[in-house]
Amino acid sequence: MQTAVKPSLLEAEAVRAFLTAAGEKPYRLSQIDQAVYRDLVLEVDEITTLPTALREDLARHFVLSPMTLKKDALSSDGTNKFLFETTDEYLVESVLMRHKGDRLTLCISSQVGCPVKCSFCATGTMGYSRNLTTAEIVGQVLHVNRKLALTGERVRNIVFMGMGEPLINYDHVMDAVAILKDQKKFGIGARHITISTSGIVPRIKDLMERDPQVNLAVSLHAPNDALRTKIMPINNAYPLASLMDMLKLYTDTTNKRIFYEYIMLGGVNDSPLLAHELGTLLRGHLAHVNLIPYNPGAGWPDMKASSRNRIMEFQRIVQGYDVPCTIRYTFGQDIDAACGQLAVKEGKNAVAAEKQQKFQRVQKPVS
Repeated sequence: MQTAVKPSLLEAEAVRAFLTAAGEKPYRLSQIDQAVYRDLVLEVDEITTLPTALREDLARHFVLSPMTLKKDALSSDGTNKFLFETTDEYLVESVLMRHKGDRLTLCISSQVGCPVKCSFCATGTMGYSRNLTTAEIVGQVLHVNRKLALTGERVRNIVFMGMGEPLINYDHVMDAVAILKDQKKFGIGARHITISTSGIVPRIKDLMERDPQVNLAVSLHAPNDALRTKIMPINNAYPLASLMDMLKLYTDTTNKRIFYEYIMLGGVNDSPLLAHELGTLLRGHLAHVNLIPYNPGAGWPDMKASSRNRIMEFQRIVQGYDVPCTIRYTFGQDIDAACGQLAVKEGKNAVAAEKQQKFQRVQKPVS
C-alpha cells in the first residue's frame, strides 16, 4: 500500500484551508510564513510561535518542503550545484553562482527534464517527465537560503534558466514569482528575477501583461529560421518573424531591454556572416546579446565550442550594429553546472531519459 504524500507548508491554500477547518485565526498563516521563509526553520516542530497542539497537528498533516536536498557539489570557482529530490522521487538541479561583489544568483529549474529538446542542451537528453509545482520551484530557493544562512547570506537574484522551459509551466512559474517577490517571504525585487524562454510567443504576451517588471531573456541562438529550426525544434511552432514581432511589442509596451542568449557552437552558428545577420535582426531593438561559450558534453557528441578569437570577432561584429553584446563568464563547468549541462538521468528520471535517447538515435545531429 502506497503512503499518501503530505502537502507542504509552502502550499499556502492547503495550509489556509487546514487552519480554517481547525478553527484557527487567520494570523496563524502569517506566523507560519514568517517561520518558514524568514526564520528558515528546518522542522514544523521549530515553529515556536504556534501553540504546541497546533504544531503537532501540522506535523501530522504537512511536510515543511516538497523537496529534499540530496547533494551539494562545489566547483573550483565557488559555484554550487544542488541536487533535489521531489516527494515522488524525481530529481532536479539548481546552481548558485557567485559574482563579483558577492552578488548571489540562483539558477532554478521549472520542470523535470524539458520538452523543447534544444540540440545543444543536456537537459533535453533527459526527456520530459512533468512540470514542477509552485512549491517545488520556491522550495529550491528555500533550501539554498537555509545553507546561506550559515554565513549570513541570502539569495538576491533568481534566474529561471535551469531545467525546463518556464513559460510552458507558466501558471506555476508565475505563482512562484509572486512568492519570491512577496516582502513577507523572500522579498526579491522583480528587477532581480529573470525568466528565460526558448520563445513561447503566446506566453510572452501573458508575461508582459501579468508582470512587466521581471526581466525577460530569450534563447535565440540563431539569426534565421533555417538554422534555428535545426538546433531548436521549437522554431517550427514559433518562427522568428512571429517571435520578433512579439518581442518588439514587449519592449514597446514595457520599455524594458530583452536579453538574447546566443550559445557559440563551433562551425554551426559562429560565422562572421551570421554575426552580421544577428546584428541586422536586433538593430533598433531594446536588446542585449549574451554570447555563451558552449560547454562540453551538453548536446550532441560532435558539437564543439567556438574558439575564443571567433567569439571575440562575433562580438565585435554585433556591436558594430549598435547592439550591446557581452561574453558570458562560465560558472561551474567542472561540476557540470554550466549553461546547458544540467541533466539527471538516474532514478525515476531514467524512464524519460531512455525514451529520449531512443528518439535521438534515429535523429541526425546538426551539421
